[in-house]
Amino acid sequence: MSIFWRFCAGRNIRNFVALLVLGPVAAASASALDAAQPLDSITAAAKSTAEERARGLGFDNVSVDVRPLDNRLRLPLCEAALSGSIPQGSSLPGTVSVRVACTEPKAWSIYVRTKVVAQQAVPVLAHPLSRNATIAQSDLKLVDMPLDSVANGMILDPAQIVGKELVRPLDAGSTLRVSQLRAPKVVKRGQLVTLVAGAGGLEVKIQGKAMSDAAAGERVAVSNVSSGKRVEGTANPDGTVTVN
Repeated sequence: MSIFWRFCAGRNIRNFVALLVLGPVAAASASALDAAQPLDSITAAAKSTAEERARGLGFDNVSVDVRPLDNRLRLPLCEAALSGSIPQGSSLPGTVSVRVACTEPKAWSIYVRTKVVAQQAVPVLAHPLSRNATIAQSDLKLVDMPLDSVANGMILDPAQIVGKELVRPLDAGSTLRVSQLRAPKVVKRGQLVTLVAGAGGLEVKIQGKAMSDAAAGERVAVSNVSSGKRVEGTANPDGTVTVN
């Protein structure tokens, strides 16, 4: 016991007490400085930054893939929220590097590689259809496709497809192009049609036989059943032909 007091007497005992009190605090501070920033927080910041930029450019349906970080990477734990930025001149959608940065207590930044994919809802056939089939709304479904795979001429509005006829058979999942569709024929060759003619408020209707197929708005030749005279008129959506 006397040896203990001689060691701790005077200034030595004050230093000893300070060591007992401050030691754990100093150790905790050193541990905080040694703590590493979770890698998933860095990738999350990069992903949200890329998504926000893409939506700011007008892309609604966006997905972002982040290249995994090296598990050996250790960056000081950030006390502030991580910030993200994309260098000027970066092209979106596409592959871009996102700068993720920390400001305190120790500033650092890292570039994270991401791939931004913007998608477009595209109407495709829900099942196979044969040539001359008239497309109904139930024949279509919407699928998301990357913008870079949406080709020129591909129809994106289902309203421009419904009611049209296929010029050739197509499989399920096929996209539709203008060249694959035509307006439905309202008049068929050899079909008996009503010829409508009139002037000055007087309308005359006679029977005729169509000499070719015609869609609404197309010109078609018709043979007058009574006289055999050949006339030409415009096919109407209801299958009549207006002579003008």
